[in-house]
Amino acid sequence: MGKAKKQLTNERRAKRLGTGEGIAPSKGKSGGGMPGWAFMVSGAVLLAAVIIAAAFVVTRGSSSANAQSSSVIQDRLTHSKIDFVAAGTWPPNYSNLNAALTKLGISPANEVNPVVHYHWHITVYAGGRKIVVPRNIGLQNPPAMSSEIHTHSIQVDKHSGIIHVESPDANFRATVLQLFDVWGVYATNKCLGGYCNGVKVYVNGKLAPKGLLTKPGEHDAVTVVAGSLPPGVKPDVKFTGFTPGE
Repeated sequence: MGKAKKQLTNERRAKRLGTGEGIAPSKGKSGGGMPGWAFMVSGAVLLAAVIIAAAFVVTRGSSSANAQSSSVIQDRLTHSKIDFVAAGTWPPNYSNLNAALTKLGISPANEVNPVVHYHWHITVYAGGRKIVVPRNIGLQNPPAMSSEIHTHSIQVDKHSGIIHVESPDANFRATVLQLFDVWGVYATNKCLGGYCNGVKVYVNGKLAPKGLLTKPGEHDAVTVVAGSLPPGVKPDVKFTGFTPGE
């Protein structure tokens, strides 16, 4: 290529692309901004934090659909009706409890200096009859191991149905569904155990729009009704039988 033609080609290229001046600093100048490697490290740290946070949320999910559908949960949930002559309730199920708690994101932790510790009360009706809430739900060989959601013996709580929520996680709040999962009773918006005429949840006498996914607060009175209430009975408006100091 001739010298004149080469010069003309370079001039045309410069018009199309520009000279490039100002795009990159000269090697002799010190840049005031963050170097590229620092951006990469910062981005990696941020991504790791997001992944950890997301994993934590999934782990602490309130009986998520994935957890509910897993065999480790479903295989231990009873679908039966109650023999009111022999039992009057569904007994607590301790079979495979540790694995179930892990799948549900509920800590099988000892009750030692919990960060969160609060109580609510539950009354359960099924088939038009009141169900006894058993002692030591979630307490396997008490007090050796407990779930974050549990009930105590009569030596601790004079009245049955008092739910203890004790957790090392300051953000943990238990759902009504998680209680039944720990108890070992199949619970959906349609069925509670073998009673499948619809399930409603009331908190302090009012229908709870979130149903079984309701997270009761301190000293709430929860009423779960499978089917219809007994004649003349209304959902609990309050419960006054908590042990002093609870």
